[in-house]
Amino acid sequence: MKKLLSDRSGGLPVIFIGLVFFLLVAAFLVMETGAAFERYYAAETILQRSCNSAVEANIQDEYRADNILRLDVRGAMDDFNGFIASDMPDGYAVIITSIEGTESPPSLTVTGTITFSTLFKQYGFDDLTIDFTLKATNYRVI
Repeated sequence: MKKLLSDRSGGLPVIFIGLVFFLLVAAFLVMETGAAFERYYAAETILQRSCNSAVEANIQDEYRADNILRLDVRGAMDDFNGFIASDMPDGYAVIITSIEGTESPPSLTVTGTITFSTLFKQYGFDDLTIDFTLKATNYRVI
C-alpha cells in the first residue's frame, strides 16, 4: 500500500475516483429506496384513513341507540372511492381489485395496487407497483 501511495504514475487518482463513484452510487440507491418506501407509506396512510372514514360515516344511526352497529355497505364503498378520488395526490395511481364489506360487525376490506414513479423512471425503468390490503372494522366497546 505504501508503494501504491508513493507511486508517481497516476494510478491512485483513478482508484480514488472509482471508489468515490461507487460510494456515491450506493448512497444514491439507498436514499432512493428510502424515498420509495416513504411514498408508499404516505399513500397507505391515506388509503387506510379513507377506509376508516368510510366505515365510520356509514354506520346506520337508527341502530346506535340500541347498541347495535350496522353498516351501509354500498354507501361505505361509494364513500371510500370518493375519498380516494379527492385525497390521493396526483402522482399515484390506485387500482382497486375488490371491495368487500359486512353489515355486522361493520367492516370494509379493500385490496388493490398502488403505482407511483421513482427517480429511475427518467432512465427507462418502470413505475413501482405495490399490492395492498386494508381492513377497517368498527366494534362496539362497552
